[in-house]
Amino acid sequence: MAEDYFKDLRVTPYPLFVAPRPYSFDLNEDMIKLIREEFNADVVASKLAEAIKGKAKGDVEKAASALFEELGASWMRKTMQLGEEYSDRTIEMVKESIDRGGVQFMFWPHVPQRFVEIAYLGTQEFLKVPITLNNLEVLEYRIPQCALFNKIKEKSGDEVASLMTCKNYCLTALETLRKDLDLEAVIDMAKSTANDGYCEFSIRKI
Repeated sequence: MAEDYFKDLRVTPYPLFVAPRPYSFDLNEDMIKLIREEFNADVVASKLAEAIKGKAKGDVEKAASALFEELGASWMRKTMQLGEEYSDRTIEMVKESIDRGGVQFMFWPHVPQRFVEIAYLGTQEFLKVPITLNNLEVLEYRIPQCALFNKIKEKSGDEVASLMTCKNYCLTALETLRKDLDLEAVIDMAKSTANDGYCEFSIRKI
């Protein structure tokens, strides 16, 4: 009769893994609320309307671009700060993989993507950021029916919205993300809501 190699294993007790706290694979609602309170479309569009109020037509674009560059950097810094404070199991698993095995490819594109998702889910009206590319070379996503663009139209008119100065909001946010994560990458905007009905951004590693 063949020896039972698993006899001892069946009678030997083994420790059960107990999670130190409930795991969440979703973004924290309090975190999203904090971002939304400070950077939602209505708040940002109102700041734009105030910044360009009474300005000559030729000065509107310059003033708007400067405002969006300032707000874009603040938006992403706030996102990254809260993203670290309100962690979730998905990003913790990525970090654990990097720490334990030195698997640097896990960092890209997952960590940048998470901050992108936090930023937009905290300021837009959709429940999921449309990621169109996610690989070792590029992270690409779209923003359909942009809430900020629509609010700019509502508060400042179609002509101001069509200038697409709001692109500086997103591009500066991505540049802030690139710098803070020390990424060697090129940021691009291939589509705009004014011309194409949606915006499309990419971060391409170099």
